[in-house]
Amino acid sequence: MRSLLLVAALAFATSVPAQQLVFAQNDNPSYGGYAVGWPASVLAFRFTANAPVLAAAQVFTGNQPPAAHTLEIRTRNATTGLPDQLVGQPGTWNTVHTRSWQGAVFAQPATLTVGQDYFLVWRVTGMFHQHSISADTEPSNVPVEVRVSDGNTWHGQASLAAKFRLFAPYAAGTTSTFGTGKAGQYGVPTIGLNGWPALGSPIDVTLGSAARNVLAVLVVGTPIPGGVPIGFADLWVTPDVLIPFVTKTHTNPLSGGLGVTIPVPNDPAAVGYPLSFQWGVFDPLAVDGFSHTGGATALIN
Repeated sequence: MRSLLLVAALAFATSVPAQQLVFAQNDNPSYGGYAVGWPASVLAFRFTANAPVLAAAQVFTGNQPPAAHTLEIRTRNATTGLPDQLVGQPGTWNTVHTRSWQGAVFAQPATLTVGQDYFLVWRVTGMFHQHSISADTEPSNVPVEVRVSDGNTWHGQASLAAKFRLFAPYAAGTTSTFGTGKAGQYGVPTIGLNGWPALGSPIDVTLGSAARNVLAVLVVGTPIPGGVPIGFADLWVTPDVLIPFVTKTHTNPLSGGLGVTIPVPNDPAAVGYPLSFQWGVFDPLAVDGFSHTGGATALIN
């Protein structure tokens, strides 16, 4: 299955209940230097339905302590143009600190009319979470109608490069974490998997509590039960593919982190494959100048 790992790596280079991606807006690694929260505590992103049922959604956020946020689908009022009737039931999740794609499964799926306009409504808890918009300099940006509310009235409208993903019902696989990490200057770095491991869908691998603005390597392979000590580190994943990055500064709390999207190939041969990840960080304040996470596995379906 090394070929599967290479396909995923090349795709990246070029670009519970579980779900499968059916629509993505401004789905790129960039993000704008903007935050959300009071008085812009509710945001609505307009989209045209391309699937009859939606079961989950994601936005791009983070950079604050975990908080309960919700996502929901609402109709668009034909007279006012504002978000109107709730379709299905909202989904709630606790945000993660690392800036990354994250979101929720709806408590009840939303049944839509294909070709009709709706809003994805994001209700924010707290202040200064990363706004789900692409960087102003991103050449692939597509403007989206965004409505803004303080939680009581819709008082603002803008055309922004909003970032969001919509998912249809699908029996995707599962995710799990295992193994132990090695501490750096901000403690033991953390690894997380956001999303649902489905054919043709993205998995987002996060790194948190790492050194800032240093080289980090994402190890992609299969799990190593029990791990393998290699002197300065414990290897929990076979090093079939190594992808280098530079960590980004996060605040509240101050640390380094990364969020990386890995697309799962739309290939039936991937079903049942334990696609696994581990982060290594070149941290000058860690023992041996190196810290790392444990491992994480996405079992594809």
